Amino acid sequence: MRNKLAAEDNQQHENGLFLNKYVLLYKELSYVMYISDIGQLEICLVTWILMFKAMDKHKYANAMSEFL
Repeated sequence: MRNKLAAEDNQQHENGLFLNKYVLLYKELSYVMYISDIGQLEICLVTWILMFKAMDKHKYANAMSEFL
């Protein structure tokens, strides 16, 4: 019973870390667009392109790749 609870807590913790990671990526992208830093925007878009490709959203990834 104790191991099962520990495993569930571990999964919740891991999911929380993933959520924080994606929220931080979004916040970075929105801030970079707000301050109009094109160099950093290009760096951020590489990460988003890879994420879209991993989720089989190739149309979004291709559109962003054409921008770069």
